[in-house]
Amino acid sequence: MKKLLVVFALGCLLTTSYAQQDIKDHTIMFETLFGRHRVNSALGVTTDIAWILRYSNSTSAAVPYIYDKGLIELVSLNSIIFQVHKNIGISGGINYHYRKGFMPSLGIHLSYSNPSLLLALTPCANFMPWANMEVNAVAEFKPVIVDDLRLLTRAQGCFGYDFSRQERERAKFYCRLGLMYKKVAAGFGINIDYYRPSAEPIDNYGLFIRLDI
Repeated sequence: MKKLLVVFALGCLLTTSYAQQDIKDHTIMFETLFGRHRVNSALGVTTDIAWILRYSNSTSAAVPYIYDKGLIELVSLNSIIFQVHKNIGISGGINYHYRKGFMPSLGIHLSYSNPSLLLALTPCANFMPWANMEVNAVAEFKPVIVDDLRLLTRAQGCFGYDFSRQERERAKFYCRLGLMYKKVAAGFGINIDYYRPSAEPIDNYGLFIRLDI
């Protein structure tokens, strides 16, 4: 529990710090889904550091409505990205997993974005405590309806493979459909989380609220 609090506090501190700086290119996104089984929260931070270096943080948490310490999840991905091209980056960093602890990682970031469209593909490898590989993908489309009102559609997927056991370690599929007014969005969301083949998946759907800074 102490580790969870430390990681969450560091994430909040980093977010506040970057939000207060006058940075030319930065995004901060916070979202909470109130589902039928549990509450899912996500924090995403991407910002320029210097030269062609960027900092990226993606933190997610899941807490059941009926408290059970064994069902609380917290994952934080922290990377320094070397932006070799406008749409291509190479990253290294330290990730935190609620069961595995801290893990060094290397990854490739492929992305394309404009005010209405975001496409991202991020394969990465984690080296401790065992070797695994994850591929994350995001597609988000926000067409303008009128003035500051947009339709928000988003699909996000992840697949992780454990080389030591030769099996799936983690997979997920999330989707969102809602409306965004300026920097605030709300609507309907679905989270489907898959774990190892021996574990049952968790499907969670409900209402979400999101804030972009």
